[in-house]
Amino acid sequence: MQVFHEILPDRFVLLLADDLPATDSATGSLERCLLQAWRSRKPSVWVDCSRLQALAAEHLAVLLRYHERLRRRGSELILLCLSQPLQQAFNNLTADARPTMLTEAPPVVG
Repeated sequence: MQVFHEILPDRFVLLLADDLPATDSATGSLERCLLQAWRSRKPSVWVDCSRLQALAAEHLAVLLRYHERLRRRGSELILLCLSQPLQQAFNNLTADARPTMLTEAPPVVG
């Protein structure tokens, strides 16, 4: 998995893409980007999953850990464009443990 990020004025955006098998370096890259997003103090962190078909258990754990950290701070983790299998992985969680999920990216304003 590859992780790309962009810092916008009102949010931090991550793009996750299937390119590499799940490895410790991919997990570390995701964790580093989420830590940077957490430190940015943006009100929301958007994770675009449109180029991701599957999510390793390690990656799911990292996303859920940062969802909780952001939620405690009053920020939000928002998952965008999830495939059906990815949605199912998150739907098995309780509502409090699950990040916000949008099937489509909202229109860009401005």
